[in-house]
Amino acid sequence: MTEAEGTAITTEQFLEFLKKLPWCKQGTNVLVAVDKATPEIIDMFKDHELKVFPTAMTIKMNKSMLKEFQEKYAEGMPLPVVVVWKTDGVYIWYRRHKSSEFPYDGWTNSEAAAYERERVFVPADEFGADYAASHADSVAKSKECPTIIPPH
Repeated sequence: MTEAEGTAITTEQFLEFLKKLPWCKQGTNVLVAVDKATPEIIDMFKDHELKVFPTAMTIKMNKSMLKEFQEKYAEGMPLPVVVVWKTDGVYIWYRRHKSSEFPYDGWTNSEAAAYERERVFVPADEFGADYAASHADSVAKSKECPTIIPPH
């Protein structure tokens, strides 16, 4: 899968994809899902805000990292991501260092929890009129997250 293949999906299509994820909820309106970096998720990495944590420095998505996500998916070993769906938008978290162990190692090991993480943000206003209703519906259907998952 390369940029030239025209695999772009719309945010409306991504919203349909979000509805199918295995959500759990934190509080009254935050949804969390651990998933793999599929083409739908990888496509959202392009042209959206990317921040590196813990510093919250805004950077541009590195083409080599995007290529790594694509190659790992093509090899049948997609990298894990944490998708957080809030009223203001969708946050997609991943980690470059020991990325295949993310996020579970960070939930149980303080050393791994300190590794830099990156987060892509897709604002709610890009999703169209169905965003709020879709989010509310998914919140209503979701069970509480296990306590091992840190608050988002």
